[in-house]
Amino acid sequence: MTFSPFDSPIYSTLYGDPEVRALFTDSAEVRAMLLVEGALAKVQGELGLIPLDSALYIHRASMEVQVDPAGLAAGMAETGSPVLAMVAAYGKAMEAPDHAKYIHWGALSQDIQDTALVLRLRQYLRVIGTRLDTLSARDEFTSLEKFSQQIESVKLRLLVVRFIGDGTHGDAPKVESSLADALKLSVPTTPPISAHDVVIELATVISKITDALAKDGRGFPRTMHSEVLDTMALFTDSQLDQLQQKHAQNSVIFALEKLALAQLCIAGSVALKHAQTMVDKA
Repeated sequence: MTFSPFDSPIYSTLYGDPEVRALFTDSAEVRAMLLVEGALAKVQGELGLIPLDSALYIHRASMEVQVDPAGLAAGMAETGSPVLAMVAAYGKAMEAPDHAKYIHWGALSQDIQDTALVLRLRQYLRVIGTRLDTLSARDEFTSLEKFSQQIESVKLRLLVVRFIGDGTHGDAPKVESSLADALKLSVPTTPPISAHDVVIELATVISKITDALAKDGRGFPRTMHSEVLDTMALFTDSQLDQLQQKHAQNSVIFALEKLALAQLCIAGSVALKHAQTMVDKA
């Protein structure tokens, strides 16, 4: 089998969800980072922080250039972050060094990673929101109604741009506000809630949803779908526990998030799919 049953050719018949799995691939992560870098350059050009012609070139290239995720492996192994390797590969692929030198201008790698993750989680929330609304309208799963409101509450804190800046070029608040507009996100509250804390909020709601699905699923005749609901409930609980671990080093916290979040999100969507199948067959 592959490393994860979620994308195994054998086990994905039970645990697969191609629509959601696509949001957590390496290609999706790189594409999201490129979109953030492109939008960042565009707003910085409009604010006069970098040459406008370079800004527009970088923005256009972010939607056209292809960066092979495998090419970022060496940079990831060296720094623990794929962003700088992606920036280097992106600049090389543009074949315009006079413009490429303005990629990632004044940004922190964490700014790009956090905001790119938000873009992908926004798509994820659209998918599970639709599934949740469909299921909660059925008498068998009325306990799910409260979770739609909880998801909306989490969105207010999750769907924000994350831009602190590296402090070398100033105007971070202006860049943050303009970048939020460009990406159709909000700016963080004051004081801001950390990106990781909001991720834990989302993970907690997903875990509660899978627990509720497993409980409500026991009202159906016992089938393989029931078994999957119970499995996903236990699995999301364990992944949530990993995300909630405390550590003095932020790098360790981010690594745990990378290991646990995608699998928790996919498990939540898989549970919703199986619950819908149970309803359809009832």
